[in-house]
Amino acid sequence: MPGTTSIALIDDHVLIRDGLASLVSSFPGYQALFGADNGKDFIGKLQLHQTPDIVLLDISMPIMNGFETAKWIHRNLPETKVLVLTVMDTETAIIQMLKSGAKGYIVKTVKHRNLKQHSIACAITVSTSTNW
Repeated sequence: MPGTTSIALIDDHVLIRDGLASLVSSFPGYQALFGADNGKDFIGKLQLHQTPDIVLLDISMPIMNGFETAKWIHRNLPETKVLVLTVMDTETAIIQMLKSGAKGYIVKTVKHRNLKQHSIACAITVSTSTNW
């Protein structure tokens, strides 16, 4: 939809992913495009779906983790912004994800209104800037 910010969700926990998709879709101007179990699953699903504006990305996943996925997105989908949503709150993980191309980092204990604020901040950069 024109004027809608599209979001893909990558998390190996289906309950979390589906709950986030429902929450994201409840925000005016946002659409949850699709979910994926890990980075490899995300790459495969790109053949069936449009490229998302934002990816909400977990770190700890089997097959292709969040660090690898963020690097792949940064190299192959430079217009797509990565927003990390994880339970990992160590300085090392945060720095590594930012170095891997993530534009924001949220710990899963965040309240839903704060998730919306972070998503809006990411969306603003999607619409106003092509290069971070």
